[in-house]
Amino acid sequence: MKKNWFSFLIVGSMLGIMGTIALAEDSSHIVSSNIISSSEIQSFTSSSTSEEVMTASSAETTKNTEEMPLKNLQTVDSIQHFYPEQYGVLSKDETFYYETAEDAKDGTNPKEIDDLSSRLVKIVDLYTLDNQSIYHFFSDSDQEGFIEINKIDRTESKKFVTITDKISQNSVYKDMKLEEKVDESLVKNKTLKVQEEFTVNEETYFSLVGTDNKIIGFINKKEASETENAQGAYQSLGSYLNISEKNKDVYQNFEFDKKNNTSNLLNQTFLAKGIYYHSNGENYLSVFNQKNKWIGYINQKDVNLTPNKQGNYQAYGKYVTLTKKNYDIWGNFAWKSKAKAGKYANQTLIAKGIYYHFNGEKYLSLYDNKDNWLGYINANGTTIAEGAQGSYYSYNKFVTIKSKNYDFWNSFKWSKRGSSSSVVNQTFKARGIYYHFNGSKYLSVYDNKGKWLGYINQNAASVANGAQGSYQNFNKYVSVTTNNYSIWQNFDWKKKSSTKNYRNQTLHAKGIYRHYNGEDYYSLFNNKNQWLGYVNKNGVTLAEGRQGIYHSYWKNVTFSSSNYPIWRDFSWKKQNTSFKVSGKTLMARGIYYHFNGSSYYTIYNGNTWVGYINVNAAQNYDMNKLIPNTESLLAVHQITQQKILDSAKRPSSIIDKVLSMPTINRNQITFRDNHFVVSLKGRGLGMDSVKLTAKEIAPGVNYRLLPADQIKGAIPKLKGNQKYIALTFDDGPNPYTTPQLLNILKQKKVKASFFMVGNGVNANPNVAKRVANEGHQIGSHSYSHPQLTGLSTSQIQQEMRATDKAIYYATGKLPKTFRPPYGAINRYVSNVVSKPAIMWSIDTRDWESRNPYMINNVVNNNHHNGVIILLHDIHQPSVNSVSQMIDNLRQKGYQFVTIDELYEMGERPLNGYFSQYRSVRY
Repeated sequence: MKKNWFSFLIVGSMLGIMGTIALAEDSSHIVSSNIISSSEIQSFTSSSTSEEVMTASSAETTKNTEEMPLKNLQTVDSIQHFYPEQYGVLSKDETFYYETAEDAKDGTNPKEIDDLSSRLVKIVDLYTLDNQSIYHFFSDSDQEGFIEINKIDRTESKKFVTITDKISQNSVYKDMKLEEKVDESLVKNKTLKVQEEFTVNEETYFSLVGTDNKIIGFINKKEASETENAQGAYQSLGSYLNISEKNKDVYQNFEFDKKNNTSNLLNQTFLAKGIYYHSNGENYLSVFNQKNKWIGYINQKDVNLTPNKQGNYQAYGKYVTLTKKNYDIWGNFAWKSKAKAGKYANQTLIAKGIYYHFNGEKYLSLYDNKDNWLGYINANGTTIAEGAQGSYYSYNKFVTIKSKNYDFWNSFKWSKRGSSSSVVNQTFKARGIYYHFNGSKYLSVYDNKGKWLGYINQNAASVANGAQGSYQNFNKYVSVTTNNYSIWQNFDWKKKSSTKNYRNQTLHAKGIYRHYNGEDYYSLFNNKNQWLGYVNKNGVTLAEGRQGIYHSYWKNVTFSSSNYPIWRDFSWKKQNTSFKVSGKTLMARGIYYHFNGSSYYTIYNGNTWVGYINVNAAQNYDMNKLIPNTESLLAVHQITQQKILDSAKRPSSIIDKVLSMPTINRNQITFRDNHFVVSLKGRGLGMDSVKLTAKEIAPGVNYRLLPADQIKGAIPKLKGNQKYIALTFDDGPNPYTTPQLLNILKQKKVKASFFMVGNGVNANPNVAKRVANEGHQIGSHSYSHPQLTGLSTSQIQQEMRATDKAIYYATGKLPKTFRPPYGAINRYVSNVVSKPAIMWSIDTRDWESRNPYMINNVVNNNHHNGVIILLHDIHQPSVNSVSQMIDNLRQKGYQFVTIDELYEMGERPLNGYFSQYRSVRY
C-alpha cells in the first residue's frame, strides 16, 4: 500500500504536466496546478512502477508524498500540486489536523495542533476527495499533515513589492519561523511579485516570488513598498546617464509601447529622475533632457550611469584644431578656466575623449603632441580634422623655397612627391596651410600655372610680402644692355625709371627676387649706394666684376694725356702709364663702363694688347669750339637750370635761386667719364654739380662735334626740299577758347607754339598742362603783358621769373624762349631777359579784325617757306579761323612745325636770337 501510494503520486505529477486546471471549493483559492483523476491513477499504476516514471521535475513531489497512506485510492478525485509552493497560517480557531488525506476527509484520527496554531506553513498540494478540498502542508519543522482548505488563512495577491535601499533588506525572511534573513543581493533593488499575504502573530506578511517562479522569502507588510504595477514603485534617482547601446527601444509606458530608439540618442547625457525595478528583473530609468522634457523609459542595461552632469568619459581619438580664440579651456567641470583657446590658435591637438554634457554641449579632452593634458573645451570652438595634419586653412601667401633638403608630399601618409632641391630659390603660391599635430606646419604649394607641387614643411620656405618672393642676397655686378626695360619702384609695378637712363652703366645688384611670374628681378644700386629700383634680369647682363661687361668698340682713339695709368687687370695691377701712348692713335677694340663711374678702353697697338686705360686720357673737348657764342652758352645755361630742377628733391625750395643764378661760363663745364659736368659749387642749390649727357647738351651747342651715335634724336631734322610753317599763339591760356583750339590741333595732327602770360597760366594751370602734354611748345609772354622796353631791370626780371615759375609749376618745364608783348624788344631787354626773343613773319592782326575770313586772307596773301604766323588763342574768331587755315596751307604743300623745329631748317642754333630784322648764325 505504501509503495502504491508513492507510485500514485509520481504518476499524478507526471501526467499533470499535460495539465488541466482544477477548481477548489473555495473560489478564492484558484491556482495553476497539475491534476489527475483516480481512474487515471489506477490505469497508470497498473502498468508502471514508481521507478520507471521518476523524473527530475517530480522528485520533490515524490519526496513530500511517498509516505502519505490513503485507505482507498478510489476516493481521490484529483490532486493539485503547487509550484511554487504556497504559504498560509493555520487558523487560530482550528485545533486539529490529520496525518492522512482520508482521515481529513472522514474526520478520523485528529491530531492536536496547539504547537502549530498561528504558525506559518507551506502548502504543497490540494486534494479533492469526494468534492472535498484538502491542503497538504508542512510546518517549519517539516511536520506534515492534511487539513481542510478553510482552516488555513491566506489570500492570493496580484500586488508587487519594490525593495530598495530605503527598505531594510533585513526585513525579508527566508524561513517559515521568520527568523533567518534572505541574502540581500536576492532582493536589493528589485520588484518582486506577491504570491499571497497572511497574518502571523497579528503581523501581515507577503510571500515573494522571483522571476524564476520560486519563493524568495517573506516580508512584513509594514516594511513593504506595495504597488499594483509589475514595474514596481517609482524610486527617485537623480542620476545622469549616457546612452551607450544603439538600436534599443525607448518605451512610452510599461505596456512597452515604443516611443523612440536609442540610436537617435546615442552618447547623449540625460537625467534619470527616477528608476523602476521591474518584476521582470530589468531596471527602467525615467529619463529627461536638459529642458526637462521627458524622453521615456530606458532599460538601465542600455545606459551608463554617472553622478556627473558632463556624463561619462568616452574615448574619441580625433584630431582637432582650435578655431575660436575666445573659448575657455576648462580645468574641470566646475568651470575653472585653465586657458583661452587663443593660446593654441590653429594648432592641431588630439581629443582623446569626449563628454556629452547634460547642458547639450560636447566637451573634448585635449592633449598636445607631448601627451600633456590641456583641459576640456567646447567642441564648437574646434574643427575636426581629417587626420593628424589638422584642418586646412586658406593661406594665399607667396613663399620662396630656401632649402633644398625638404620633400614635397603627396599626402599626409608621407608618400613622397618631389624634392625642394629642384625648385630651390623659386617663388610659389601657398594656397593653404596645415598646422600638423607633430608641431610642424605644412604648406600646400602651387606654381604660377596652377600646378600643385605638394605639401612641404614651412621651414623649407620663407614667406614673402608679395608675388616677388623673398629677398635673396645676390651681390653681383650687372651692365645695362637694353633701352626698353622699366625700372620699378615696387612690385605693384609703379615705374621709377627706365634702363635707357642707365644704358651701358655698371650697377650693383645687391639682391634678387625670383618672382612668382617666373621672372627674376635685381635690386639695383649705383656707386653712391643709392637704390635705383628693380629691373628684370633680362634688361641687364651679368658681369664678372665691377668693371661691367665688355662692349665692342673698335674705334681709333688719340691719347692726349700722359698722366693716366694703364692697367693690366681690374684688380688694378699697373701695366704702364699713358705717357707711353700720349699723342698716339691706337685701336680701342672694347670699352668697359666701370661701377666706379669711369669708363675704360681696352687698347691695342696693331695686334698687341696694351692694357686698360681711362677714357678721359683719350678724349677732351675744346669748350670754346663746342660752345662758340653767347647764344649757345645761354642755351646750355637753360638746359642746366632744367636739369637742376629735375634732380632736386624739392624743386620749389630752390626755384628762385635757379632762376636768378648768373649765366654759367665755359670754365664751369668739364667733360669726364663720358658726361659733361657743370659745377654748381657755392650756389646754395643743395648739389655741387649736375651731369649732362651728350644728347641733353646737344640742342645748345655745336652738336657736330659730338658723337653722332650719342645724340641720336636730339636734333630735329627737316627736309631741305619741303616747305615748313609755324603757328604761334599769344596771350593764353584761356579756359574756353584754348581747349577748343587744342581739339582742332589734335584733330588736324598739328603741333604749334604758345607764348603764355603768367597770370593766365596761374589762373588755368590745367589748360597749360594739357598744352605741354599734347606736345606743343610753350614760351614766355611775360606775366602781365607790359611793354618791356618801358620797365626797369628789376621789373623786367620780376615779370619773366614770375612767368617762368607759373609755367614750371603747371608743366614741369621752364620756357626756353619768349615773345615780347607788343613786339617791344631791344638789346637791353634781350640781355636782361636772357632768352631768345621769338618774333613773327605774318601778323594776322586777328585781335583787330576779329574775322576768320580776314585772318585767313592775310595768311593766304603772305605765306612763304619758314613763315612764323602770329595769332591769339584768347579770341574766338582766331580759333575759328585755324581749321580752314591749316587746310589751306596743307593744300599749298606746307608742313607745320614748332619754333624749335623751324630753327633747324635754316641751320640756325635752336636757341639763337631772332627778330624780323636779324638772326644769329655760327
